Amino acid sequence: MSRIAAAVHVVTTDGPAGRMGATVSAVCSVSDDPASVLVCVNRSSRVHAAILENKVFCINTLATAHEDISDVFAGRGNLGMDERFQRTAWTPLATGCPALEDALLSVDCDVHSITEMGSHSVIIGTVADLRMNEPGGSLLYVRRGYHALHG
Repeated sequence: MSRIAAAVHVVTTDGPAGRMGATVSAVCSVSDDPASVLVCVNRSSRVHAAILENKVFCINTLATAHEDISDVFAGRGNLGMDERFQRTAWTPLATGCPALEDALLSVDCDVHSITEMGSHSVIIGTVADLRMNEPGGSLLYVRRGYHALHG
């Protein structure tokens, strides 16, 4: 799987289970009507339980300058969740989920369905809000390292 190149995202959630976030690469658009996306999240992660309880999530697509944010939300540095969010600026979107202010794209979603596969859940969300910033280079992850895609 490490040879499959993927864009890097931080999935966030907020609500009764609290504010959480994690770095993910398994994200995909599902449908235009209704607008929907999916994210695959490890069931043993804290963010998984929080998304299920909060019933909302936001996909934040990272730019090439966000390697440090990716690392922090991947757990490198062993920072607490509040410390992770304090590393950069966030704005709540329609569902209340934190959107990274300078993300290339933030897709705010209500949970529509959840399917379990192996160690992960495939969580499909319907789009409640969307924010795009100026185009820039995308952060990719392949062969256990970061790479830049300039567009």
